[in-house]
Amino acid sequence: MSENDHDSNFIALLLGASVGLGLAFLFTPRSGEETRQLIAEKAKEGMECAAEAVEELKMQVGDGLANAGEAAQQLKDCVGETVASLREKVQEAVRAGQDAYQEELAGRDAELGSSLGARSAS
Repeated sequence: MSENDHDSNFIALLLGASVGLGLAFLFTPRSGEETRQLIAEKAKEGMECAAEAVEELKMQVGDGLANAGEAAQQLKDCVGETVASLREKVQEAVRAGQDAYQEELAGRDAELGSSLGARSAS
């Protein structure tokens, strides 16, 4: 393309834009003031809709946090109960081990006593 072609394309673009703008002004159903008011009203409606969406989102986030807090509390309670149950089982096992140890010692003491008594009698 030559430089002359670029110039003619640019002129055609400007001419088309000017004609389109002129036709838009000629056939617009509202005055400039009415159009500005309409734009302002639509912008206000958009802002109100956005504000409502933000409030809804805040409520959903608040509900989500409350639910998360409840779930965390339930988990904490469950873990606490499990730990308490395990602690009791470990304590019972330790007591059973201590009792078995004491019984074993008593049995050995009895064996030692009987074997000492038998030696002294001989």
